[in-house]
Amino acid sequence: MNWLKYTLIVLVLIATNQVAAQTDIPDPPVFVSASIIPESYPTTVVLNWNPSDSLDVEGYIIYQVINGITETIDTVYGRLTTSFQYDMTSEISKPEKFRLASFDSLAYKSSITDPHTTMFLNVEFDKCNSEVNLNWSEYAGWGNGVNSCKIYRRSEYTAYEVIESLSSDENSYTDDNLDLSEKYYYYVEAISNSGSKATSNSVEVLTNSFSVPDYMYAQYASVAIEDIVVNFIVDNSAEVLEYRIQRSASPVSEFSTIKTYANTGQEEIMYTDNEVNVNENRYYYRLASVNPCGIISSYSNVASNILLNAETGDDMLHNISWTDYYAWPNGVSNYKVYRYFNGASSEIAVNTPGSLDYSYNIDWYVDYCHDRKIYMTNEFCYYVEAYESDSPDYADSQGISRSNVSCVYHYPVVWLPTAFNAASYEPENRVFKPVLSFAEEDSYEFVIFDKWGEEIFKTNETYEGWNGTLNHTSLAPSQYYTYLVRFYDHQGREYVKIGTFFMFID
Repeated sequence: MNWLKYTLIVLVLIATNQVAAQTDIPDPPVFVSASIIPESYPTTVVLNWNPSDSLDVEGYIIYQVINGITETIDTVYGRLTTSFQYDMTSEISKPEKFRLASFDSLAYKSSITDPHTTMFLNVEFDKCNSEVNLNWSEYAGWGNGVNSCKIYRRSEYTAYEVIESLSSDENSYTDDNLDLSEKYYYYVEAISNSGSKATSNSVEVLTNSFSVPDYMYAQYASVAIEDIVVNFIVDNSAEVLEYRIQRSASPVSEFSTIKTYANTGQEEIMYTDNEVNVNENRYYYRLASVNPCGIISSYSNVASNILLNAETGDDMLHNISWTDYYAWPNGVSNYKVYRYFNGASSEIAVNTPGSLDYSYNIDWYVDYCHDRKIYMTNEFCYYVEAYESDSPDYADSQGISRSNVSCVYHYPVVWLPTAFNAASYEPENRVFKPVLSFAEEDSYEFVIFDKWGEEIFKTNETYEGWNGTLNHTSLAPSQYYTYLVRFYDHQGREYVKIGTFFMFID
């Protein structure tokens, strides 16, 4: 009977213990973080937790929330196990949620923890502004919230370092402290108010901006009558939206755009500037390239016209001076000086670089015209041409810049004899005529009157004279005659010279 009593007591105790075991659910672990290993591929997520307080816990169940459904992805054993690495099947493309639960020796599970959600980092390189824009999703799962975030960066051959610390309410950052054509890697670390940490996925970015021209070369700025022609050679392989020709009053003043050309793959850009005064001012030109963002990406060298000035000196001397050409990178080879008389030009000198003046005597020209009885201009004009030294390889020809044309004038000079011998043995002494220099050819008039005031000779040719005949037949009588010479200077002023002379017949 006692045996039966003890047996019943044991059975009751066993049944009571089984009921108690069924209701003794283990404590869940304390989920600490869901962190991504930077530069892991496929993406590796590290889950960290504090172990369950239940001593009979055998291990932990790892869950992932997929499309809103909590699914088991793995199981780990050991109550004191506190981390798990999960290799995802591909690179992460969005924030991922994970949950945990513990289980005991009787395979009873704890409640499932609230999810922790990884941060997902996006990156975009702004070519227009040469900056990296980062934005990321907020880390979720810490009951006490996020305290701050740190931005980590490394270049291709350096270690990660913190480049910025941000407050918890900031989820974006712009990095403009960059070198172009460099590869950078970034990730974000979130820190909770209790000091827990979690890292985002890492991102890679190459800071390749729009390619700029390897060269944009101002080959010359040259005067063409009253305009300035500028020519540029450009690298047409670059990423350029348009080119802008810019002008300034000096090489260090602000430049303004005067003409825009769309990039059509051209290798040369030529422009004629007709809003200039080539005899008074220098103008400085450069070419700017504009990338597809509308931002100027590079400039050419600067080119300027040559400004020349010519003045009369003593007697028949003309003094010429000019500004140095600005600016071929390899400088000027030489300057050629030209005169421009009666519509024809001729080289008169070659100056070395830095020699910016020249004096020219026209005595020989005056004598030449008188000796050959040809009209002598009253306009003596000069210009120079600068020649480039050592053109770049991509230039098909040498740069040449011509200056403005500057002219000098002399006031008319006339000389007439007081007598002549129409029957002289010397042919040159048989004609009476003015010796005239520097008068305008148009509206010239030379008239001879007899002593009664009758006109007996008239010509409009500057080198034609009176040979003493009447009606080109018989000689006029030997006596005094009156002459009138009418001519004009370069400013249109009229000159009239009247006098008398005696004609001999000997």
